Amino acid sequence: MTSTTHNDTKQAVQSFWLLGLLNNAPWVLMLACATNISSGGVALVFLANQAPGLVTKLTAPCWFHKVSYRTRMKMASLAMGVACFLVGCGGLFNDEMSSTDGDNGEDNNDQSDDNNTTHAREQLGLMLELLGVSFTSFQCSLGEASLLALAGKFDSSLLPQLSSSSASGSLSLDSYSAVDNDNSGRLESHNYDEGLFSHEEYPEHNNAHANDDDDDEQSTSEGILMKSEKQQRKCITAFSSGTGCAGIVGYAYKSLLAELFGWGLSTIVWSAILFAVAYYRIYCTGLYEMDIRLEEAQTRLDNERCASSAEAEELNGTAVAAEQRSSLEMVTQPQDEEGNDSPTLLPQLSSELTNTTTKSVHHMTACERFQTVLSLWPYTIPLFFVYMTEYMMQAGVWPAIGFPVTSASARGQFYHYANWTYQVGVFVSRSSGNMFTVSLTMLWVMPMLQLVNLCLFWLISVHHFWYDYSLLIMCFVVGLLGGGVYVQGYNRINADMPKELREFALSSASVADSVGILVADISSLFIQSCIYQRNGIDGAVVNCPL
Repeated sequence: MTSTTHNDTKQAVQSFWLLGLLNNAPWVLMLACATNISSGGVALVFLANQAPGLVTKLTAPCWFHKVSYRTRMKMASLAMGVACFLVGCGGLFNDEMSSTDGDNGEDNNDQSDDNNTTHAREQLGLMLELLGVSFTSFQCSLGEASLLALAGKFDSSLLPQLSSSSASGSLSLDSYSAVDNDNSGRLESHNYDEGLFSHEEYPEHNNAHANDDDDDEQSTSEGILMKSEKQQRKCITAFSSGTGCAGIVGYAYKSLLAELFGWGLSTIVWSAILFAVAYYRIYCTGLYEMDIRLEEAQTRLDNERCASSAEAEELNGTAVAAEQRSSLEMVTQPQDEEGNDSPTLLPQLSSELTNTTTKSVHHMTACERFQTVLSLWPYTIPLFFVYMTEYMMQAGVWPAIGFPVTSASARGQFYHYANWTYQVGVFVSRSSGNMFTVSLTMLWVMPMLQLVNLCLFWLISVHHFWYDYSLLIMCFVVGLLGGGVYVQGYNRINADMPKELREFALSSASVADSVGILVADISSLFIQSCIYQRNGIDGAVVNCPL
């Protein structure tokens, strides 16, 4: 790998990590301030922080391919700044109300008027805060879906193109395993990629491996392709790691400014407007210019390959044409058991070839794009389920745990430390994408383990049989499972899907975790209410249905 290629790869990885951090940091900051915004309805803040983003991801397959990455990043940066401004304005009302709590009146009439005014101002402040949180939801989802797709593009197209052009026949050990030029070595090292979208389901992926009599040139190109497997995970893993670190930074940012400097909600979120400026700046300097440059380089290389292929076809045209005609006759004239031609098999064969041909997203109809999104269910269901269960804990169960549970400050303290520990677990697991890969079966097992954690925390919140801060260990495990499904799921999509569909699949699959979080947020309103009722606590925003 040349120094230029190494620098480009390093710059891309660093940029995706920083963008993942900045993309999710405001979102986590809003969750960290959830009890400051609505102490009795934490799930209400979670709901506002998810619903607009869900709409964005649901509609993404219809318009993402028509809007450039740069335009989407501009929209996300602007939404981030507006969100921080609105939440800060709403926080002013809360800060004013808290400063006048001790000045309740000496006159009953004046006190009644003050209470009405105070209530109205509180409602206005809450509306502004929730509106700002909604902008954060839109920004985070737009940025996540766009950057995941862009990371997949860098991993599967741009950086491997640079690597193969600089290596050109030399095989380094930047791979999961050393790859020989013999067939057994290639197939053994490639087994992990054969998930639902395997070579059997997409026959066009088999072209490089179908013939045992391939020449040395084909073997060399396959070796270079296999060499880039690990590189195809770098940008997605970097972005995932950055989003995981955003959880730690978001909670640390709030804690540092609130506890050490005594800043109120407004000042904290207003200062985060700087995140929006850095967010767009890093994209422009770190990725946009490189994307354009690498696209131009890839176009030139493709043109050179086309020219070389044309020359080769011209030199070997007669032999190749004869071989192709012979192969075509064997395919188009299949025979039945008695050795007679069976032309009736031809329409069926043509139909299968048509159905397995991968279209570009730009040439798909809306129905075809929708069907492609549905076909991602082996990856989206685990993402949905793991996020649904962990956010039921985060928004419904953890706010109802405290030592003692009757103390609002104790509940707030546990909620704070539980989320902090959870975010550490998320960061650790999301940073592990380059270290190992999991099978599709294990990708489904991890959400089942998360369901066990949910049941455990529910029982603990009701029966108090394990009721101290050692519960933070389990909060860490919850983060490990959630982050693991995230990074492993998206890496598998990028590895398993046809190259033409990877960007589309990555951005579309991100809707799964948003749906899971939304379902959890609605359910958590009632989960928190029921736990409050069981522990004799007032302040829930809904009534327990049980």
